[in-house]
Amino acid sequence: VAVAENTRDHTHLLFVVDTLEYLHKGGRIGGAKRLLGTALNIKPILHFEDGTIQPLSQTRTKSRGIEELLNIAAERLGAGVMAEAAVVHVDCPEEGRSLVEKVKERFNPPLVHLSDVSPVVGTHVGPGALGLAFYSIL
Repeated sequence: VAVAENTRDHTHLLFVVDTLEYLHKGGRIGGAKRLLGTALNIKPILHFEDGTIQPLSQTRTKSRGIEELLNIAAERLGAGVMAEAAVVHVDCPEEGRSLVEKVKERFNPPLVHLSDVSPVVGTHVGPGALGLAFYSIL
């Protein structure tokens, strides 16, 4: 049990969402938030906490959202090391490859996977979403 809890505590999953439509369809945001967020080009940053998708922050562009993902990852790593990472995407493989390169440059993990996101998560975050999952060690 201790090993499982340690793994859980050192595994992180962050997403930048390109459209608010699917968060609205899934009941995670209301119609007014969707309308206003779309008008302002808001890109939410989400993370998994206690098994659910939760908002963490937001940016005004996807490129800033990607930088925010990297900054949050650095903050969560603290003095630790990124032991392994995975970049996941929803129908945006080129952006996924670009994020893989940024992760390698900034954190130098020994292994970075690139994959499509699972259909379950994809239905919540929608096309164009990018995610970064990583495991940290001290």
